[in-house]
Amino acid sequence: MHLSIVTGASKGLGAAIAEGLLQKGHIVHAVSRTKSEVSHERLIRHEADLTQLAETEKWFRQLTESVQARDFTSITLINNAGMVTPIKRAGEAEPEELRLHYDLNLLAPVILSQLFTKWLKPYKGKKSIVNISSGAAKNPYKGWSAYCSSKAGLDMFTKTFGFEQEDQSDPVKMISFSPGIMDTGMQEVIRSSSKKDFHEIERFKIYQTEGKLRSTPYVAGVLLDLLETDFENGRVYDIKEFL
Repeated sequence: MHLSIVTGASKGLGAAIAEGLLQKGHIVHAVSRTKSEVSHERLIRHEADLTQLAETEKWFRQLTESVQARDFTSITLINNAGMVTPIKRAGEAEPEELRLHYDLNLLAPVILSQLFTKWLKPYKGKKSIVNISSGAAKNPYKGWSAYCSSKAGLDMFTKTFGFEQEDQSDPVKMISFSPGIMDTGMQEVIRSSSKKDFHEIERFKIYQTEGKLRSTPYVAGVLLDLLETDFENGRVYDIKEFL
């Protein structure tokens, strides 16, 4: 029996990942701020705002108290929750906008990964963490100073975490996965921004009109297939490697 924990699972890629895991027979714990599009007898929904540290810790503690790790042959955490806003150049965003952004995109996955690792230290089964990354981690965009830097930070955390696990007898394996451009609500937010705030807005509008946005079920399928392989700990994977 397999257990998977997915953040940001109410819609978009998170919902598609949850559905794919359910199709593979996993028990899925899904956390989000809003009601999930996915419904299944093996889906356990948790409502939590991951921009709030106390709420994040409380939710994860409640989950671990309700789950017996020894009942599962594998346990996976997928840090999918994230936001692209504020789409503003450095010096124009408000401090609270930036706090919310970095708390969700970087601090929440780092904290959840730490809690996950501590919880499963005595566990002998397969334990994996996936951080959903972005091409923005490698490429700067005007208006995305927060998004690019938060995803770059997450990728470096992934690399460092994998390096630290090398000398562990029962390591946790962590990867970052860059899903490319997808047909999601995040793309709608990007297209609704202004040329002043986001220099590349016209290019992203063309992605939609020319049908270049990948479907979330397709992207989720690529990721779940990757997780069934002997993937490299600490590596940043890009969906383009599998097309």
